[in-house]
Amino acid sequence: MNTVIHTQELTKSFAVGNSLFGKSRGRINALDRVSLDILEGEIVGLVGESGSGKTTLARVLLGLTPASSGVAEINGKNIVNAGKTVRREIRSQVAVVFQDPAANLNPRQTVEQSIIRPLLIRGVSKDAARKLAEEAMTKVQMDPSYLSSYPHQLSGGQQQRIAIARAVVMNPRIMILDEPTSALDISVQAQVLNLLLNLQEEYHLTYLVITHDMNVIRYIADKIAVMYMGRLVEFGTTDEVLNNPKHPYTINLEKFVPVLDPRLRSNKRKDTSGDEHRITELRDNACILEKTCPYATERCRTERPDMRTVTEGHTVSCFRNLDI
Repeated sequence: MNTVIHTQELTKSFAVGNSLFGKSRGRINALDRVSLDILEGEIVGLVGESGSGKTTLARVLLGLTPASSGVAEINGKNIVNAGKTVRREIRSQVAVVFQDPAANLNPRQTVEQSIIRPLLIRGVSKDAARKLAEEAMTKVQMDPSYLSSYPHQLSGGQQQRIAIARAVVMNPRIMILDEPTSALDISVQAQVLNLLLNLQEEYHLTYLVITHDMNVIRYIADKIAVMYMGRLVEFGTTDEVLNNPKHPYTINLEKFVPVLDPRLRSNKRKDTSGDEHRITELRDNACILEKTCPYATERCRTERPDMRTVTEGHTVSCFRNLDI
């Protein structure tokens, strides 16, 4: 299969903590040398706690945030140094569905106006755009009569279906789904996930699903990419990563999933966030987890672990003896 998303040493850094005289106190790596390949037709789940770099990676792939260095290719074309024409071509192949559909639908526009707007911008005639909008509604299992509705007249699940319709109407090859079900009720989540799976199979789409919900990942994803503090720390098939996690952060990832019943919450949860030393001068000579990892050795404090193979298709960034 072809590689449709390829990143190599992708980095995005920001200056933070300006002093009184306007000088930066340090840098934060929102993305720190991220290398990732996603094949055509795959569903890859991108997981990690808030601030791990998931959304920044998506924004770079969409061309909404410029990378500091490295490569970010969509179907072989590098968006990092692309001109306007190439960027426009890349964006025509990639669609995005955001977390909160209500916040991304214009309350003053009908469903039809929201769906056809990107088509009109692309130069499609209004009559042709309306026909495509009707077809898109059918694809997301909604009656075309809803095209005359306004967002406030729809349920959360219906609004998300409209957001998906607006994405698929552009006939993309890749869809980036940023927390696509987190704002929905549990029963509606399952319906939307099944819809996404049906669309992916029918049109052979490639999905990058950004979420913190491991249940969503287990249900929908073929592979999992785990990010922590801007770095990719583990990557592999869903079964392998969830059932045989190797990176200490992946092993503890369940601790960052909210527990609804307070009686089941542990007061002894180990903090592995490392926020106190995330904002630093950029440096590569240490593992990002070395101050909080129970397995850390002197090597972890003086050398950055590269991704290495555990089993075929399963890689991890860790010096730990992976046999234990």
